Amino acid sequence: MNNKKRAFTLGEVLVTLMIVGVIAALIIPIIKNAQPDKQKLMFKKAYTNVERIVTEMVNDDDLYPEVGDYVGLDNTTDVKVNDTTYTGNTKFCNLFAMKVNIIDDGAIHCPATPGGGGTYNTPSFVTADSVAYYLPSTNFAADATITVDTNGDKDPNCFYNATSCKKPDMFEIIVGADGKVSVDGDLEKEYLKDTSVIRTQK
Repeated sequence: MNNKKRAFTLGEVLVTLMIVGVIAALIIPIIKNAQPDKQKLMFKKAYTNVERIVTEMVNDDDLYPEVGDYVGLDNTTDVKVNDTTYTGNTKFCNLFAMKVNIIDDGAIHCPATPGGGGTYNTPSFVTADSVAYYLPSTNFAADATITVDTNGDKDPNCFYNATSCKKPDMFEIIVGADGKVSVDGDLEKEYLKDTSVIRTQK
């Protein structure tokens, strides 16, 4: 009887490890590329929300009746909703806030609290998916800019910059008085490109 035990040689183990390493080196980049960019997905979701809400608002004759020269969101005259009156330059922000699922209804700041250099210290509100929305005080004499921070107060808290912020979490969405929703930034356009929705007509 041959009672010799068979075992792997050191050479066989090294060859096996080398093959596994090569396979891993080929597969890991493919898996990484297959994973969606979370900030991109959250921005697209925020853009879709803005587009939907603005469409609802501009087409709601109770909120924004067409009177005289008003084309839509520039009608800042009083409206009453649920016993609360909304008017003036904060009308759009407050009505918009009513239409989203906010984490804390008591923490609505219309407009967002400004900081230095065109930034904001406090968002208008934070939605249940942790996206912070910064809405301006506006009468829509010019297009308004909504800033969204796709991961709330988490870093990096920056807009796209080729050198200092290649993976941004802050984006700008432009809203016109007539309900047109668009983006100006190249990265925003790139993120929206695969849905073919860069500028929409209402």
